[in-house]
Amino acid sequence: MKFPDLSQADVLAISKALADTDFGFTGTELGLLINQYGFVDTDPSMTKYKRLYNSFAERCQREKSYNLIYMFIQKSMDPARGIVDGDKYDKRRMEVNKILMLKGLEIDDGGNFRSVQTAQGVSEVQRRTRELRQKLYGYGAHQYVLSCCKEELLAEDYFHAVQEAAKSLCDRVRKMTNLPEDGNELIQRAFSIKDPYIALNSLRTSSEQNQQNGFKEMILGIIHMIRNVTAHELRIRWDIYENAAVDVLQQISFLHKYLDQCVVVKKYFEVQST
Repeated sequence: MKFPDLSQADVLAISKALADTDFGFTGTELGLLINQYGFVDTDPSMTKYKRLYNSFAERCQREKSYNLIYMFIQKSMDPARGIVDGDKYDKRRMEVNKILMLKGLEIDDGGNFRSVQTAQGVSEVQRRTRELRQKLYGYGAHQYVLSCCKEELLAEDYFHAVQEAAKSLCDRVRKMTNLPEDGNELIQRAFSIKDPYIALNSLRTSSEQNQQNGFKEMILGIIHMIRNVTAHELRIRWDIYENAAVDVLQQISFLHKYLDQCVVVKKYFEVQST
């Protein structure tokens, strides 16, 4: 991957994100990272972000390459670092991604760089992290969908919000039924006409059975078209932008609202108690 050049303002913003007082690396951690990856710790007594910025500036000036900063970001965002304090790790990565978004890049939760739609300015970065959620509120989106549109996800663009929302359907069905399957097997079993775990209606008439089948097929459509694709395709081959994301998330919200009306068949509870 060819990495774009960074301005002085970019380098400063990255330094501030990585060394933030609330969620950034501690002074001790910075010292270890700076030394481990071949940077010069010019003045350990300085404010953390200034210390990191000076280390970046010294090495880039000496070697005439910004790739070293990208290397530092990638190494410092090793997912193993998120195990101890996941909240700080997620916030740190989100703030770095806001800057990288202006360059058409992001660092994913596996610690790897990938291409995203380039933001055209600060206002677009801010819009991506809040506007979609506000739109969905206006449409009366279901809470399950809104919970998938957190700032951390939207900072990584709409791909992740859509992916998580699609996954939420299977997650909810599993919680309702306690069935162990996933995907097609889970939905087929849960919404079976002859032996259902979840019922949209009484299933007595052919029309009611058709409605149950139709609801099942709609959920399967989201699983096959959205969840399975986003889970297995490279991001660069399956990107999604705002208008499409709104359409998809509205459809998923519609399905969650129907799940609100469904009944978990009593037989399930009787089986569990035997």
